[in-house]
Amino acid sequence: QPYLELKATLYEGGEKDVVTGGFLKVAGWAHFNSVAPPITTNYYEQDIYLSAGLVLLKRATLEAGWNLYTYPGIGSGPQVQEVFGKVGFDDSGLWPFKLPGDQNFALAPYVLIAGETSGAADGANSFGGSSGIYLELGIDPGYTVDFSKAWSARFHLPFVLGLSLDNYYQVATATGLNDDTFGYADLAFAVDVPLKFVPAKFGRWTATAALHLLWLGNNNELLAGPPSPNALNGLNVTGGSGFEPWGVVVLRMEY
Repeated sequence: QPYLELKATLYEGGEKDVVTGGFLKVAGWAHFNSVAPPITTNYYEQDIYLSAGLVLLKRATLEAGWNLYTYPGIGSGPQVQEVFGKVGFDDSGLWPFKLPGDQNFALAPYVLIAGETSGAADGANSFGGSSGIYLELGIDPGYTVDFSKAWSARFHLPFVLGLSLDNYYQVATATGLNDDTFGYADLAFAVDVPLKFVPAKFGRWTATAALHLLWLGNNNELLAGPPSPNALNGLNVTGGSGFEPWGVVVLRMEY
């Protein structure tokens, strides 16, 4: 799953300013997986993200943007466009206690709302479905351990909850359409290791390993399976499993 993000800082404010930052971002993400009908190629998904944001009081980040999701794996036609708004908050140092080693505790919460403006990620439009509205809630608490001057690691537990506010997880059947509020929950056990031995002139490198536990809602479980009378718009992504543990290893470079 290659991912590339370009971020331009447009403004940096002072300590006493209300607006302490402004930025533009453009990013792309691709997903490759095994082939199983109706997926016809390993190159399953290609996304493009554009957004702009403000940082307030060095704590709150307000971001708004546009996303494009395309699915080469199920044909060149299917694509989804959506607009979104996101609010994140840096709560480090605000809790009445600290972690061992005098580290600040933080949940790093965020809220994201997205509305589909063209197409639908659940594939229900061709069965009479409508574009939906999505809500995402997330936190990412963690703890950093310094093993030596050269090696440290951040252990963290990112958690994401995905919900349908309106027709985002629609399942099409022979008798009609239904939506399910609960889309998924994803809990990860992750560790980030900065690769400090890489010279700074080559950027900042980090290796990450994570085990994810993914729970799918009833409709998403049907959508993740093959097309059937119970889900004519099934995509066969996980074979229809309602619980999917999965692991990921990431090498990230920031420059």
